[in-house]
Amino acid sequence: MENSIEVPFTTTSPSLNQLGVRNPPAASNNMKFDCEKSVNIICEKTVRYSFVSHLSAALSREGISVSVNDEDFQNQTVNDWATVSVVVISDLEKPWFAKLTKVTERMDSNGHLVVSVIYGVDPLNSGFHLVRESLKARNLKAHRSRSSTDAKHSDSELVEEIVEEVYEKLFPTERMGMYSKLLEIEDLLCNQPWGILRSIGLWGMPGIGKTTLAKAVFDRMSNDEYDASCFIENFDEAFHREGLHGLFDEKIVKVLKEKFGLNSSYLMRPSLVKTKLCDKTILVVLDDVRDPLAAESFLGRLECFGPGSLIIMTSRDKNVFPFCQISQIYEVRGLKEHEALQIFSQSAFGKTAPEQNRMEMSMKVIDYANGNPLALQIYGQELKGKMSEMDAAFVKLKKDPPHTIRDGLRSVYNSLGDNEKNIFLDIACFFREENVNYVVQMLEGYRYFPRIGIDVLVEKCLVNISENVLQVSNLIEDMGQDILNGETERCTRMWEPSKIRYLLEDDIVKASGGSKATPVVEDIESMSLDTSDLKIDVKHDVFKNMFNLRYLRIYNSSTKDVTGLNFPNGLGSLPCQLRLLHWENYPLQALPQNIDFGHLVELSMPYSQLQDLAAITTKNLKMLKRIRLCHSQQLVRFDQLLYARNIELIDLQYCTRLERFPDTSELQHLRVVNLSGCTEIKSFQGAPPNIEELHLQGTSISEIPLSMVTHSWQVKLDRKKLVSILDEFEDDEHIDLESVTNMAKVSSCTRGFGKLVNLNMKDCSKLECLPDMVNLESLQVLLLSGCSRLGKIKSFPRNIRKLYIGGTAVREVPQLPQTLEFLNAHGCKYLESIDFDFEQLPRHYIFSDCYSLSSEVIAEFLEKSLTRVANLARAKQQELNQAPEVSMCIPIKARHRALFSLQFSSNAKIDLSPLIQKSLSGFAMSVVVSFKEDYPNALGFGIRCVCTWKSGDDEPDRILERFYQCWAPLEVPKVERDHIFVFYDTGMHPSASEDNRAEVTFEFHTVSWGNKLLGDTCRVTECGVQVIKPAPTDGITTESEAIRTIEEDLPTRASSRDQLEAKTRSLSSRDMLRKLVGCFSRHRQGQRTVAT
Repeated sequence: MENSIEVPFTTTSPSLNQLGVRNPPAASNNMKFDCEKSVNIICEKTVRYSFVSHLSAALSREGISVSVNDEDFQNQTVNDWATVSVVVISDLEKPWFAKLTKVTERMDSNGHLVVSVIYGVDPLNSGFHLVRESLKARNLKAHRSRSSTDAKHSDSELVEEIVEEVYEKLFPTERMGMYSKLLEIEDLLCNQPWGILRSIGLWGMPGIGKTTLAKAVFDRMSNDEYDASCFIENFDEAFHREGLHGLFDEKIVKVLKEKFGLNSSYLMRPSLVKTKLCDKTILVVLDDVRDPLAAESFLGRLECFGPGSLIIMTSRDKNVFPFCQISQIYEVRGLKEHEALQIFSQSAFGKTAPEQNRMEMSMKVIDYANGNPLALQIYGQELKGKMSEMDAAFVKLKKDPPHTIRDGLRSVYNSLGDNEKNIFLDIACFFREENVNYVVQMLEGYRYFPRIGIDVLVEKCLVNISENVLQVSNLIEDMGQDILNGETERCTRMWEPSKIRYLLEDDIVKASGGSKATPVVEDIESMSLDTSDLKIDVKHDVFKNMFNLRYLRIYNSSTKDVTGLNFPNGLGSLPCQLRLLHWENYPLQALPQNIDFGHLVELSMPYSQLQDLAAITTKNLKMLKRIRLCHSQQLVRFDQLLYARNIELIDLQYCTRLERFPDTSELQHLRVVNLSGCTEIKSFQGAPPNIEELHLQGTSISEIPLSMVTHSWQVKLDRKKLVSILDEFEDDEHIDLESVTNMAKVSSCTRGFGKLVNLNMKDCSKLECLPDMVNLESLQVLLLSGCSRLGKIKSFPRNIRKLYIGGTAVREVPQLPQTLEFLNAHGCKYLESIDFDFEQLPRHYIFSDCYSLSSEVIAEFLEKSLTRVANLARAKQQELNQAPEVSMCIPIKARHRALFSLQFSSNAKIDLSPLIQKSLSGFAMSVVVSFKEDYPNALGFGIRCVCTWKSGDDEPDRILERFYQCWAPLEVPKVERDHIFVFYDTGMHPSASEDNRAEVTFEFHTVSWGNKLLGDTCRVTECGVQVIKPAPTDGITTESEAIRTIEEDLPTRASSRDQLEAKTRSLSSRDMLRKLVGCFSRHRQGQRTVAT
């Protein structure tokens, strides 16, 4: 007989009660489940009162009815009322396959929803693969517990993951992606004190799901925790329709009468009402608030309610919330890609995922909608049934969007002032993905107040700022263009090639036919022309009467090298009000004569035919900030720069005929100079005092005096974010000399170079020596990789953190600074010795392909690193680091193997006695990796270690996972032969009972820099694990003491003194390991080593 057990609901914890989390009604025999929100959990009795009890309680808190079937797994039947079945497979000895088949048969017949969970099953079990394949054949994703060695989450995280999937299956479209947002809002409310009137604002663009989220929060919280609740949808409309008194009477007074029995005469006496309600709590949601004055007056009447009451308000205008005294604001963001795909596919195709032949089209819509659920649903409905013409239908929809989308976005635009409207149209049409400061420079001085206006646009959700870059969604951009298309009085901004063509074409061509509907040229303020599909002759005086043209952008969006515009009679003039001149493939050799660029902020003419800028005769270039003439291969002179006193960026890369670059020492604001690929430039003199990026790779410069970077110790460089070859090092001053192949020496004069933080001299193949750099106190990163002739380094900067010397010819590395954290010496084939005479070892060493390193050097490294780790473990006690203290990579040779305890396997097992556990400080791990020729070094490399602790039958397994990043993508070129990676980790020690003997399993995987499995291109072939214990309580054993002790124990029989010294050196390191590390002898796979 089936045993269907209803979950015995109990009161949640105080913190959840305070949040208003729903407590389902007490279970009873007469309890009726909500079939639309019902779940049937099918499990074994062994997990019924452990994992499944937590899962059912979590589902219940979401207002979901739960039934648990835990009797005979084979004879169970699927409850007909349940919407979703959660099948928990925890014992492969039971007939799980029959039950799974029965559940999936119902899924196939009537669309029943199934969620599968594999809990507590060892992936090494022979039946584990069969379970996975069975689920995969039924298109079911398996949620796996933490006993699965490649899983990352604990039981609580697994429960949260399952609840989220169940929630989204029960609310497939209207509440897609809401569960995680609910948890985030719950966390925000949890941080608010209970003894006040609590509030939170939900903010986001139209259609993003604010109302849906507010309803979900309301449903979750409007229960017995609040004495009354009220949801007012479309608050502004209701307020202006009913008025303050009418709306309050309809929504609040009605609730007071029903809940508390207050009559009309009682309500007319405020003092009595306040006394009656001072200990009552209410939950009120005001949806879509646009008028803050109306909302403030309404909320003022709720002050009679007691502490703990909650106000939730939604608005598309962020400025509404502070006006209503709401300080906690939650930004409602768009859906994730997989969520958006499911919503669109459900609306367009009636299934959770599109067919493969519709995937490309579906992704176009998803990218366009940018996670907006309303747009995804509407576009899906509009495209439904239009399989053969879906592409054309979507293009039409973008040009003429449905009224629901257009009206919602248009209402936000209509609420703007004239200043903000103009700024929005300029950004939407011309400055997407541009730096905020750059856009402000462009807009300033033209009747605008750009900083204030941009802030307003952000508050209205029309513009987003990410990493100081302005972002506008596709929907909003098209709305801006739709607004401009509707302009009837003045046409100020133009971007449609068909309309612009009529303005540009020669009068003779126009006379032969064409549109006569042309705008007044004096009104045009900005023009953006894509020439990819144009090929026309432009008239000589095309810009003659465009007095107000501020932005001119001519570009080619295709990859074809097509000029597009021809000037048979030349170009007579350019507008003097231009602030932006961006003209790709400019076809003429000179600019128009006597042009006035007094308002120009950016001159960008890449791939032009310009020979010089002699036509710029004005000395008034104070507004000019950027010059980009890259790939202008006819450019031979660049002299007008002296007039641009405020220039910040000069990009002349690959101007291959340019022979001279002017002295820029007087340009105080110049930060970036790029001369890469200017092969004819032989010298660079007079660098600007505040330079931050200097790109000289591919030039003919043979000597770079370091002192040219700054002229005085009094000059201080502003720390700015740099975009350079070292993307990971931000807010640093940086000089980039990569691939300056002719540079043979660097001047020894380092005075004035004291503020430099990053110095990149990578691939300077003729560089043979470096000066003494010990006084460069600010230098933290030094790249010398690929300097193949560099054979000697005198000293390193004293505060350096990261050092790259891979591929150099150095034989000996001088004393390393105490501050060094990372050393990459990949491919130093001649490297024989390193000065380890210092206390603070770097945390990360890379000695890959360094085949000249001796065993003595490696042994010395092991001794010093272990001494350091033991000292740290002794000093820190319970405060152990979460990161590995030391890691190392070296080629593995036969003579090196004696230093390690290795077994031929990718995993190892050890047993730890309670005594060892109490003194345990971490582990020393050795992993041998075999690299194939097709190893993808572009992905980077790391080792993932999954450590599983089993302490007894009654205790759950404890999983610790470590990801050791060894090198970043392309940081290490091709790796040859096998290498061993050594990690000393003092953080791998779970806090738990140490009274029982523990079985600890280590499993190692090769992964990319992003922690993705690399497969067979590089695999773990051997591994070894050793226990790290603190030094004896009477003091730390020093290296010399350890070696002296070992020497006393050595056999006295020696054929010669040399043999004795050699044996002492080789054994001292091994015995040092044995003194500081619990060594385990090599054992075969499957055998265990016991530490007692």
